[in-house]
Amino acid sequence: MIRLITISLLLGISFCTFAQDMFETKGKLFDEAYDSFNRQEWEKAIVLFDSWIASNPRDVDGYWLRGQAYEQIQNYEEALVNFSSLLSLDPENAEAYFARGRVRYLLKQYQSGIEDFESFLAFPPGETTRIIYRKGAADQGFSQIMTAQSENPAEAYYHMGLCSFELGEYDLALSYFDLAIEYDRSNPDYYAEKGRSFARIGDNMLAITYYEEALALNPNHLPAKQGLVQVKNGGDEELISQLDEVISDSTANSQTFKQRGFYRMNHGDSTGAIEDFGKAIELDSMDTESYFYRGKIYAAQRNWKQAERDYSKAISFENLNSGYYLARGQARYLSGKLEEALADFTLTVANDPENPTGYYHRGITFQRMRRIEEACPELLKAGELGMKEALDVWKKVCED
Repeated sequence: MIRLITISLLLGISFCTFAQDMFETKGKLFDEAYDSFNRQEWEKAIVLFDSWIASNPRDVDGYWLRGQAYEQIQNYEEALVNFSSLLSLDPENAEAYFARGRVRYLLKQYQSGIEDFESFLAFPPGETTRIIYRKGAADQGFSQIMTAQSENPAEAYYHMGLCSFELGEYDLALSYFDLAIEYDRSNPDYYAEKGRSFARIGDNMLAITYYEEALALNPNHLPAKQGLVQVKNGGDEELISQLDEVISDSTANSQTFKQRGFYRMNHGDSTGAIEDFGKAIELDSMDTESYFYRGKIYAAQRNWKQAERDYSKAISFENLNSGYYLARGQARYLSGKLEEALADFTLTVANDPENPTGYYHRGITFQRMRRIEEACPELLKAGELGMKEALDVWKKVCED
């Protein structure tokens, strides 16, 4: 599947520049292997560790370093063998569970990966000297130094979320990403993955919210940018083909129809989108987004009566959503129901007083009703909140 986001990987490396005393001196052969590892001469390090381990088959440090070297050349099968060998010798090694869980994720052994991260989390928290370098999805180089066994379990929960996502357990993935965010609110990867999970279950508004949270933390976060564009465009072609397949198999739920409806709405198929949103509503009569999106299509068709009906239904289930009041107010304004529109714009402002859009629409409604003295403060307020269009109207209507 074409991914909405390049998944963040943990690349485990142990460098002597950060931990000169990490390993006791074991002899010339181990020191040579370790020096090659530190110089990132992965193949050479592997050959030397092969010789070391052949003579010292119970040395856990040899397996730990050789496993990471294999991981760096993307030979994940051999990395898995080494971390498993380490754990057979030392089943209390928390870092090895973490490292093996990461490799199992890369090998698409998602359930086994979750089990390893659960084992890691079962150990008492505490720092070690084993350095791991974390590379985020939007980073060009290594961005953060961490230790596997730390006071903060955010990365373990994050990886459990990634595994759950790949297993199609999106609600569970969201729970894990929530836990990761609870322990570390500064990492944009966590928010981006949460956005991707919401997009997959069809909650596009929440997907957009969390992609934007990721971008607020890192405006250059490429996966969040890509995800945001795809959600706003309705998704990618591979996603729509999968939705078609699920629907043809008669296994679709309301979210499936809603997601396809959203895609169709953003690709010019209004008739198909209305049909899909209608089916989604049949399967879940309390899904406010389906009413809202169908209302948007009706409004674009200038079918104000149907648009108002759908917006009103969405509001009946979610009466604090300023976006729903704004949409209904716009439909009422365009159909000439100015008093009703004014009431909706007033509720828009009440629910979101820092958003200039509500003030602007209230201002132009007063203007259309020839209540200029009431229109001007609203337009000015919208302008003060950053809406240039409102200031342009204010200058035209109120300055003279």
